[in-house]
Amino acid sequence: MRILALLSLMLTATVCDAHHFKGLPHYGYFEHYPQIPQEEFIGHRGRYEVSLVLYDFQGLRQSDMEQPDDARIFVIAFDLLDNQVYGGPALIEVLDDGVPMLSDRVAGPKEENVYQIHGALPVGGDYALRLSLLDEDIVATIPFRLSSQKIHWGRWIVSALVVLVLIAGIGARRERVIRDRRDAHRSVSA
Repeated sequence: MRILALLSLMLTATVCDAHHFKGLPHYGYFEHYPQIPQEEFIGHRGRYEVSLVLYDFQGLRQSDMEQPDDARIFVIAFDLLDNQVYGGPALIEVLDDGVPMLSDRVAGPKEENVYQIHGALPVGGDYALRLSLLDEDIVATIPFRLSSQKIHWGRWIVSALVVLVLIAGIGARRERVIRDRRDAHRSVSA
């Protein structure tokens, strides 16, 4: 009976292939590696939609890292008219205020139609990715920000609320002191 059940499982089993989405295996990636900040930026140029996925590793303890300022950028160019991903030669550049900081000319994507570039990006930059699809004569530029460049509004809102409460408390106390002085002056003059 057990042998029959085992044989039936073996005959009905299918091959399962894990695949990548935008350069990363998507089976449980975000659940197992939430400590790595990931962001997606989208740009359009002509009939192409360009998707940039950024891992800037600045959410980790930098003392534990070999390359603390390293950023990894994964790029896909999708042809909206032909419904397919571009896989030809490309020039990938990371710009800081319009000046190339990182550059790589590639004959094609490394794997699964995903282009990659990585290197050190200091916190103070004004960054954009410029992707030149050399077979198509198309250049797409996508501005992006590192996670360390973002404004954390929660801290500002809490700080503003604390200041407002302090101002209201000081005003209420001042009003109470003035009222007590008036009452004391009335009782003395009466």
